[in-house]
Amino acid sequence: MLRHFAIIAATILLQAPLRAEFGDKPGQYIFPVGIAIDGQGNILVTDIGNDRVQVLNSQQEFLFSWGRFAADSSGFDDPSGIAVAPGGEVYVADQGNGRVVVCAPDGRRLSQIVLPDSAAPYGIAHHPGGYWFVSDSERDCIYKIDAQGIVALTIGGTGSDPLRFRRPKGLAVDGEGRLFVVDAGNNRVQVLSPALEFVTSWGGYGDGEGELDNPSDVAIGPGGSVFVTDAGNDRFQEFDASGAFRSQGGSAGTEEGQMLGPRGIAVGGDGSLYVIDYENHRIDYYPAQ
Repeated sequence: MLRHFAIIAATILLQAPLRAEFGDKPGQYIFPVGIAIDGQGNILVTDIGNDRVQVLNSQQEFLFSWGRFAADSSGFDDPSGIAVAPGGEVYVADQGNGRVVVCAPDGRRLSQIVLPDSAAPYGIAHHPGGYWFVSDSERDCIYKIDAQGIVALTIGGTGSDPLRFRRPKGLAVDGEGRLFVVDAGNNRVQVLSPALEFVTSWGGYGDGEGELDNPSDVAIGPGGSVFVTDAGNDRFQEFDASGAFRSQGGSAGTEEGQMLGPRGIAVGGDGSLYVIDYENHRIDYYPAQ
């Protein structure tokens, strides 16, 4: 069923509220970037232009938000990736401040993860082993963060060879513990084994099926489908776990089923797809078929 998900979704009208309001009021966005779904089906969005996290219910109705522009413990500076831990804690890649901020489900600040100087964290993903991965789009590497919030390992460095990156962005971990890395500057996705060894990569610059132009985020769907936002081509693509192209959705524009520069992507518990439509300042919703 999921093999044809994106093709179907791209041709139907969206069947949920589609928020397209530019602004700083509740439920409005200024260049949203990251998205995550918590255990209750709530939608968490990093609203980078407003330096905040907004929380919506499954109908995209505003619940609450937290954050403001600041370099101290109370705020964010260009928050990007976001992920929810099994216990409900929210991890936010605070890109402008070079750190990861850990919050309670209600937004209360719990702690922060200190990263190397000049770090620009972008993507973040939880591993079932109890640790985290964070991509650094400035230093072209991936950090493995242990359960104590300490950088335990640095993977990569600048380049185009396997296990090298250029502006790595979105991250995801599949059911087998493999790490999927959006290697944006190389226009590809790299896959690492649970032992963090290179497995495969796919992509390449272009606008054809399976090609990418400034990809941004990745999400794993039911059955192992891999969804990638292809920002430069104003679409998302679906692949199988080995990188074989399956389908695509979206096209350039502002109408339903269209998008401009998509960034974050997440799959709900029912298989529905949520795409951050960056330049349209909204969330696009594709119900599972």
